[in-house]
Amino acid sequence: MTAKTKDENRYRFPITEVLWEDAWIETKDYPLKEALMLTPVLRSTVGYKVGDSDECLILATDLYSKDQNTINTPIVIPWSMVIGCWEFEVH
Repeated sequence: MTAKTKDENRYRFPITEVLWEDAWIETKDYPLKEALMLTPVLRSTVGYKVGDSDECLILATDLYSKDQNTINTPIVIPWSMVIGCWEFEVH
C-alpha cells in the first residue's frame, strides 16, 4: 500500500461512534402491564460521519476512495434518539 498525501485524504470523514436509543418490534402478544414496561433498545453504532443537520446525524459504512461523492449503507439517526456521540480523527 502506498502512502497518500494530505491532499488526497482531505475529503475523508471522521469515524464516529453514536450511542442511541432505537425503536424495535416484537411480533408476539404481551399483557398490557408488561408492554408498558418495554424500553427502547440501546445501540452503539460506528461509521463515517458524512453529514448532519438540526434533525439528524448521517453515518456511512463505506467510502469509495476514487469517488468522494458516493457512499455505501447510510444510516440516519435522529438527534432526539442520540445519547452520546464521539468523533475520532484517525487519518
